Amino acid sequence: MSSTSQIHWGQCDKCGEHYGDDLNAESEWCKPCQAKYLKENFANWTSGNENIDGLIQEMRSKIDGPSDIVFEWIPYNQFDNIREDVKGNSSKVYSAIWKDGPLSYSYLKRKLTRVSGKKVALKCVFNLQYNIDEIINEVKIILFNLI
Repeated sequence: MSSTSQIHWGQCDKCGEHYGDDLNAESEWCKPCQAKYLKENFANWTSGNENIDGLIQEMRSKIDGPSDIVFEWIPYNQFDNIREDVKGNSSKVYSAIWKDGPLSYSYLKRKLTRVSGKKVALKCVFNLQYNIDEIINEVKIILFNLI
């Protein structure tokens, strides 16, 4: 194989950037294109809380491969079959079905797609204003254990 064809195989057809590694080249996953897609298509959202929005943006900036979690704000109307599972002094935990589902990279389609009907856990925290930093730290711990 010539070096010219190797370079072509390792470049994104949309933006011309090099994929960076063999897995990204094989899956045709391009970090700059995904970042641009997320910015353009999901720019008009807000949780209503600056700290939570900052966490979402931080997690999106750490996406480094096609199998990474795409962190996003989910409006409450995206949940069905909400059922209380656990009630504590400072919070309640519910199970629900996320209608649209999370974004996931489809190796077959070579793009982000949604996996609808995903079962999720929701946590309702009482007196949110006083606990926001604690909640953000809890989310980070959960995420880093998943990664």
